[in-house]
Amino acid sequence: MIAVKIMSRILKLLTILSFSALIVVVLMQVIGRYTPASFVWTEELSRFLFIYSIAFAAPIAMEKREYVRVDLLVSILPEKFRRYYDALIYLVLGIFSASLINYAYQFSLIGQNQSSATLTVKMFYIYSSMTVTFAFLAMYSLLNIYHVITQNNEEGVEQ
Repeated sequence: MIAVKIMSRILKLLTILSFSALIVVVLMQVIGRYTPASFVWTEELSRFLFIYSIAFAAPIAMEKREYVRVDLLVSILPEKFRRYYDALIYLVLGIFSASLINYAYQFSLIGQNQSSATLTVKMFYIYSSMTVTFAFLAMYSLLNIYHVITQNNEEGVEQ
């Protein structure tokens, strides 16, 4: 579990860094509209930073069990059945995420021969964000199954 906590902290740090960089780049883009210094690369970099902000933040939301859910019918179920229902939902999410890892990697391989227009970044690195996201989503889904069934740490994997 120490490795999971370390990975969670790294994901949180990467989320903060990519989102902070996104704010700075967008601020530069807005300021550039009203000054003689314009930056052509800010639009592209802001898009890439947004993609990676989501890629790093989505597994954190899975870890903390903070995805939006409608639990109108689930809330009337007995506690024991609700736990197994939640475990089943995490199992489906984990299987779905794990099954998409290979497809996301195959998609990222398409970007090996492509580069972005202004930054000339290999699109492989941008497309790889999906592979990273699905791998972490699958891992946290399976960890949440364990924690839901054993009733450990009700709010998520790490507090």
